[in-house]
Amino acid sequence: MDINWQGLITGAVTVYVLTYFTKKASFAAEEGELKFGLFMKGLGLVCLLFSIVPFVVMVTGNYQVDKPGETSALIWLTIGFGVGAIYTLGEGFFVKGRYDQDFISFSTPWTGKKQEKWDNLESVKFNVWCYWYTLKFKSGKVVRLSAYLGGHGHLLEYLEESGHNF
Repeated sequence: MDINWQGLITGAVTVYVLTYFTKKASFAAEEGELKFGLFMKGLGLVCLLFSIVPFVVMVTGNYQVDKPGETSALIWLTIGFGVGAIYTLGEGFFVKGRYDQDFISFSTPWTGKKQEKWDNLESVKFNVWCYWYTLKFKSGKVVRLSAYLGGHGHLLEYLEESGHNF
């Protein structure tokens, strides 16, 4: 049985980097503020670059046109990384929130602005698959806080002190 050392090392480095940035983001923003830092914005710019390069290669015809699958690979790379760039740049630049002892105000480009009182908080749960905290309120509104969101650690400490278990 051969061991894929490159894959093993790459996986370990990826886990370490993501864990590092998650821990760093927990308390990165001021208490009462929720926003993404440079990691998400940088990831968005990298995705944008990775979508522009295959597009330019395809448009200039600087690839083996007669080789099967080359054109479709360039198209799918452009689309995939382009969607990733839109998502991460949207998150990085437009997801913001504030909270204090009375309420939370949270805004995203995908779900709009939500403002809720802490008295109406029903539950706080951590979603392992999506790596976010889900705050459900009596009004039916849901606020999802990414584990990469700067300042979420302060908010979680506040919620624990307020008696919310998650």
